[in-house]
Amino acid sequence: MKPRPIDSHLRLSEVAYEAIKEFILTADLRQMSPGSRLDEKQLVKSLNVSRTPVREAMNRLAAEGFLEVVPYKGVFIAKKDKKETLSILLVRATLEGMAARLATSKFNPGDFQVMREVFTPFIDSPLENKRYEFSLANIKFHEFILERSDNRTLISMAKTLFDHMRLIRFRTSAFLPRLQTALSEHLQLVDIFERRDAETAERLMRAHIEESAQYIDKWDQMHRDFAFQDMVPGD
Repeated sequence: MKPRPIDSHLRLSEVAYEAIKEFILTADLRQMSPGSRLDEKQLVKSLNVSRTPVREAMNRLAAEGFLEVVPYKGVFIAKKDKKETLSILLVRATLEGMAARLATSKFNPGDFQVMREVFTPFIDSPLENKRYEFSLANIKFHEFILERSDNRTLISMAKTLFDHMRLIRFRTSAFLPRLQTALSEHLQLVDIFERRDAETAERLMRAHIEESAQYIDKWDQMHRDFAFQDMVPGD
């Protein structure tokens, strides 16, 4: 039995999917906010492929909730409203709490230093002008813990939710009070991991993410007229 030949069309579609997804998730670097329209012709030109794989990739991303297709108007980067964001955070809290529990016994001694070094640039340093950098560090920290959980199903599910959060996280100015608290909680988590206290690690990770959801909900109650997509904290 011979292996099936590679379908070049499917391969191009997958390449286009990955490239456009990364383009969406880092749109803030190009000053593009959720709701911005994507230029299909420009994507085709940039990727040096035909329109078919680009359209297939965009349809797939729309089905996954990263893009919004508006008939007769075009394709836009999806917006996340408060309700959807809170739902994502609460599911993440459960998944990443379990990841923290599983990872606790799997960390090697060098991992604790790696995790602390992620946040070293922010200790005893004003966070006001480092919100974006802190957001990147936050993502690196959480993904490191997920990988150490060594549970492929959990990692896949959490990664999808993380990508949806990046639609907001990468373009926002995080709440300054929440950033300072988050920094402290991250470092506290490392101490707990080092003590190999899996139960406490799970509890704190869940509380850490749930607190962000509570913060968003409280802030929204106080500032009904404030644009929600401009105020999501680093969690």
